[in-house]
Amino acid sequence: MHDVATVRGMYQNWFLDYASYVILERAVPAVEDGFKPVQRRIMHAMKEMDDGRFNKVANVIGQTMQYHPHGDASIGDAMVNLGQKDLLIETQGNWGDVRTGDSAAAPRYIEARLSKFALEVVFNPDITDWQMSYDGRKREPTTLPVKFPLLLAQGVEGIAVGLSTKIMPHNFRELCQGSIDILRKREVRLYPDFPTGGLADISNYQSGMR
Repeated sequence: MHDVATVRGMYQNWFLDYASYVILERAVPAVEDGFKPVQRRIMHAMKEMDDGRFNKVANVIGQTMQYHPHGDASIGDAMVNLGQKDLLIETQGNWGDVRTGDSAAAPRYIEARLSKFALEVVFNPDITDWQMSYDGRKREPTTLPVKFPLLLAQGVEGIAVGLSTKIMPHNFRELCQGSIDILRKREVRLYPDFPTGGLADISNYQSGMR
């Protein structure tokens, strides 16, 4: 006779395993480099393709699918999101606009390449930890050795199983100065800075903690 699993046992053995997978593999960025897995795989694929020229986004999506097993649509959406933030990806064509809500053109019509900033601060194969891709054919970075607080610069929003995260974007120059101040052991106060403008009440901000 099969062992009868209690609801508590099923929750611990099945639900938490599934939730952990979704959290770590899909929805929530790593603190070390600020990337969700799909974003990290896009950056890695673009570095492999990089020759200084623009590439069709459709080609980048195809390259990224060697590492990301969740379909071309999720890769395309994540790439447009990165491109619209105008920090890591230099864009060409109609990429839409976060201020107006306009969507980007189809991947076959728009192009991209890594920005000089990304090439300078994101990659260093000598200090990168690697793992095998989902099908065991290629290597991909576990995290990228980013030399900048990218998670705070770009902000992020992700919904997983039983968990969600939302980190506001911050001002690029203030992050640079804050990084210098931390290295000099000075106190740092940082507040969100929204690309679309606006006002915020920070009287109960609590350093971004709930």
